[in-house]
This record gives sequence, C-alpha cells and structure tokens, in this order.
Amino acid sequence: MNVIGDKNLFAIGYEFFDDERVTELSLYIHGENILEFSSDGELFTTKWDLDELALWLREFIENMEDDPYPVSCDGEFAAMKDVEAREFDSDDDDEVDAYYTKLYEWDLRHRWHHASSGAVLADVYFQKSGDFVEISWNNEDADENVVFTYSLGGARIDLDMFRSTVDGFLKAYATHWFR
Repeated sequence: MNVIGDKNLFAIGYEFFDDERVTELSLYIHGENILEFSSDGELFTTKWDLDELALWLREFIENMEDDPYPVSCDGEFAAMKDVEAREFDSDDDDEVDAYYTKLYEWDLRHRWHHASSGAVLADVYFQKSGDFVEISWNNEDADENVVFTYSLGGARIDLDMFRSTVDGFLKAYATHWFR
C-alpha cells in the first residue's frame, strides 16, 4: 500500500486495482486507520470506485474556509455536535424545515458520506478551524453487518499537513485513473 503523509500524525494509504477500477483507501490519524471495519469476523478498509469521493475531497480542499457548525450544541467536534443537533424538534414545521436545511447544507460541504457512491465508508466530517482541520467520525449507526473499529472520535490536524497529504493523494489518484 502506498502512503502519503505521516501515519503517526495524518496520512492516506491507497492501492489501485486496475482490473476492477477500484481503490483501497486508509485514513490514518495518530496511527489508526479510522476507515477500518470488520464484517463477518474479517478486517477491511474502504475499497471501491472512489471517483465521487475524490471529487468531493478536491472541492473541500480548494474551498476550505472557517465555517463553524451551523447550530449551537455541545460536542468537541462536528461528529459529536451532529448527534445532539439531530434531536431538535418543534411544532412549527417551517422552523423544523429551516433548521434541518441548514444542517443538510453544512453537511454537504463538510461530510464526505454523501460522496460514498455505495462504498462501505466511515462517516467522516472535515472542518477547517484556524490553522487546523478538525476530522471527526461517527459510525455508531453503521449497517448491522459492519462494525467500524473506531466508532466515534475526532482530531485536529495541522492545516498544511492536511492540505499537502490530501492533495498528494488526489494527484496520485488523478494520474492513475484519469490518464
């Protein structure tokens, strides 16, 4: 497996499978592959056609800006805030619609799960905050046949390290698949 970055801080591991048009992907944060999951007693990481995910990542790194979580709630990272935010309720349908629309629009910019294209993929959030990118994940509601090794967590990654690692992976991806 090819690795870009420092696995002990932040890195992306990948391998291309030409005969299947598939990429195997690992996302290392502090030495742990947060994409790792088990199914039927075997360990795996994401392995799929990741074109949509690569496009989402490119869009994210090119348009990163401080964009705080859209509603006030407890939690250190977006994944934790999102758990509490989903408990909102009101008798006013317009208020509920506006609230959840705000969450959905923020999610589209910061949560890569929308770009999974059917892959078994950890539910990961990315949020620029000053000189860092906060990466958080919440896999507590994963499919019953899939158990992610890291169900809920988060970390702050140096912005320059994040940008160079993701950009390095995306360049390798484009060079290999879009020759």
